Amino acid sequence: MKKLFFTAAILTASVAGVNADTKMPIPTVEEAQANGWEALWGDYQYGYVMPENYVLVDNEEVTINLNRAANVATTCQVKDYSINLQMGSSLGRESNAAQYTLDGLYATMKQPYAILTLTPKMNGKISYTYCRGKNSNATMYVWDTSAQDGVGAYISANSAFFDEGEDGMYDPIAHTVTVNVRAGHAYWIFCSDEGANADFYGLTFVPYSSDNYVTKATGATEMKIPTVEEAQANGWEALWGDYQYGYVMPENHVLVDNDDINLQLNRAANVATTCQVKDYSINLQMGSSLGRESNAPQYTLDGLYATMKQPYAILTLTPKKNGKISYTYCRGKNSNATMYVWDTSAQDGVGAYISANSAFFDEGEDGMYDPIAHTVTVNVRAGHAYWIFCSDEGANADFYGLAFTPYSDANYGTTGIENIVTSTVATPADGKIYTVDGRYVGKEKANLGKGLYIMNGKKFVVK
Repeated sequence: MKKLFFTAAILTASVAGVNADTKMPIPTVEEAQANGWEALWGDYQYGYVMPENYVLVDNEEVTINLNRAANVATTCQVKDYSINLQMGSSLGRESNAAQYTLDGLYATMKQPYAILTLTPKMNGKISYTYCRGKNSNATMYVWDTSAQDGVGAYISANSAFFDEGEDGMYDPIAHTVTVNVRAGHAYWIFCSDEGANADFYGLTFVPYSSDNYVTKATGATEMKIPTVEEAQANGWEALWGDYQYGYVMPENHVLVDNDDINLQLNRAANVATTCQVKDYSINLQMGSSLGRESNAPQYTLDGLYATMKQPYAILTLTPKKNGKISYTYCRGKNSNATMYVWDTSAQDGVGAYISANSAFFDEGEDGMYDPIAHTVTVNVRAGHAYWIFCSDEGANADFYGLAFTPYSDANYGTTGIENIVTSTVATPADGKIYTVDGRYVGKEKANLGKGLYIMNGKKFVVK
C-alpha cells in the first residue's frame, strides 16, 4: 500500500499536467499569518480561521472551494499530520435525510466547521482522509447535488467506529474513503457527529485518464469467485447451457466465513467469463432495474430481486470486526452503473446507504469508451448486515471481487490516499508561478501582489 503526502511540489505538478493527480492542500499556519487570517481561539498555536469563499484548488481537473469561514486546527488526532480542516454538524449520524441547501447544513453547526464544494471537470474518483479521534463515531458524507435531475443523492456516507484496544482505550486512525465523481456535477463534502467535529486531512482527485486510476480490491480477507472448473466439479448449472459462458452459482452460497467476515450470496446468480476488462477471467453479474443514482430505500431482499430480469447477484456482508471493504466492478463500454452498499442495521434497523458509487466513462480519441475496473473503499461496522447490489435500469455490471481489512490490521492504512499507486512526476523547473490554491499567475515576481506563491515546487512570500 503506497502512501502519499500533500506537498506543494505535487500540487504544482498537478496544475502543469492534466494526467497528474490533484492533491488538495490545506494552507499552513505560516501561510495564514502571511495572509492576515484570524488566529483560532485568539492564538496561532491552535490554528486559524480560513475565510469564506476560499478556493483550495482550481485547475484543469477540478475545483474545490470552501463556502464559508471554517476552523483549521493544529490539534491533530493522529500521527503524520500537523494540520486539519475541522468538519462537523448536529445532523443525525447514519441518516440519508436529504440536504438540499448549504444554508440547511450550516444551520446545524455550533462552530464554523467546513463544508467543501467539489466540481470535477473530468470523470474520475476522489479519496479523502479524516479522523474523529478517540471517539470515532463520525460519518463523512459526499452529496451529489446534481443527481436525479438536481434532486440530489448521497454517493458516500462513511461511518467509522473504533475497536477498543487492550488497554481499554481507542486508537485514533486516519480513515481514507474512495468514491467516483462525475464531470460537471457539484458535490458537497461534510461531516456529521451530532454536534462534535472530525479532522479532515486532505483529498485527492484522480481522473480516469491517469495512469494511477486503475486499482484492484486488496485486503486481509479477499473474496474468491469459484472458477468454471470448480463449478463443473460441484455440478452447478452451465450458464446459457454451456460452461464456456460461465455457470449459475446456487442460492445461499457462502463465499467467505472466517474470523473477520461472513459474505454470502442470497439467491442463485450468473457467473460469467465475458469479462469487460483485462486482468480478470471471471465475474459475478449484478444488476437491477432500479433507478440509477437514487436514494430510495430498499427494505427487503425480495424488493430488490423483484426488479431483476435475470438471476443477478446480491451479496450480504456481515463483518465480525470493525474495518473497511474495497470492491471492484465494471459496467464495460457503457459505464453508467451504480453500485450500492446498504446498511440494513443503521438507524435502528431502518437502514441507510453508505455507498452509491456511479461510474461514467470519458470518451477516448477514437470515439469509444475504454472499460476500466473501478474500486471503491468504505468503512463497515462489526455486527451490521450490508447488502451489496447494482443498478443500471435493467442492465448488469461485472463484479470482480471484494476485500475486507480490519482496523487492527497493520495494513489498514493510517496516512495517504487509499489504492492509488503514484508515478514519479518531476516538478517542472519552468519558472511558472502559482498561488497556493493552484492558480497560474505568470512568471514575473515583480507583477505579484502580497501573498504566498509557489515556483518550481518551492514556496516564497511577496511582502
